[in-house]
Amino acid sequence: MAKPTIRLEPHQVPQRIQGKKRAFVVVLSGDRMGEMFPLGDKRTTIGRGLQTDVRINDEGISRTHALVEADSGDYYLSDAGSTNGTFANGSKVKRHTLVEGDKIQIGASSVLKFTYHDDLDEDFQRNLYESALRDRLTGIFNRGYFNNRLESDVAFALRHGKPLSLVLFDIDDFKRVNDTHGHPAGDALLTAMADRVAGTTRSEDIFARYGGEEFVLICRDVDALRAARAAYRIADIVAAENFDVNGKALEISVSVGVADLGMLVEPKADALIEAADAALYVAKRNGKNRVEIYDPESEPTRLV
Repeated sequence: MAKPTIRLEPHQVPQRIQGKKRAFVVVLSGDRMGEMFPLGDKRTTIGRGLQTDVRINDEGISRTHALVEADSGDYYLSDAGSTNGTFANGSKVKRHTLVEGDKIQIGASSVLKFTYHDDLDEDFQRNLYESALRDRLTGIFNRGYFNNRLESDVAFALRHGKPLSLVLFDIDDFKRVNDTHGHPAGDALLTAMADRVAGTTRSEDIFARYGGEEFVLICRDVDALRAARAAYRIADIVAAENFDVNGKALEISVSVGVADLGMLVEPKADALIEAADAALYVAKRNGKNRVEIYDPESEPTRLV
């Protein structure tokens, strides 16, 4: 017996089915990880140049590195005469017909995914990718995103001769807060402090939770002296007013370490983190509630 045919009126068709699919590239890794870029009806340029449609700072990406061209509903990836080549699903390509899920690799570490979304998909995916970049507790960027951006920012700073500094800080005696008031109170304090500090940072800087009670700020185009000013500003705003946690007023301070990429013997992302962490250790050792700048001539930072 044949199954009856069910006919839906136009207003009964789910919006996800009705919605017109649009083409996007999503940055899976590298600079601007998690961001979605709609592809144009004719052509979309990808590179590190200021005029490109999808601009990504990555070591090895040419100013105009690759093109995605639309023709009769299909999309074609082409290399734009780049220095290091354009790759689709691991293979170097001159011109490649893109299909759903294709991975595009350019530069040292940037991978983009070609995909189609309708309006509902787009909103959902944007929220999904955004949540993957954020710390669940505080809402600021998470460690994974920080690590990714620092690699890109270090490469950019070295390529263009720009300064770059890192501010690493943590809450003094945070364990005592958890032991005395409980972990929910500690979580509430972390969230409140992150919100307070985020209000003092520049839009071009990256503020992230590094782990536990540790936080980090990437200061772009800033040397150690200017980064130290930001560090003192953070310390001052944290100490300026008690935190109200579950009806209890908590007096909180932070210790801060500052490192400048230009001070390192080997200017790399991991060395910059180690230098800031060493400076933070000195701040703790010297009495807490203070700011220390990485000094390559002093112990324990001189071996970084």
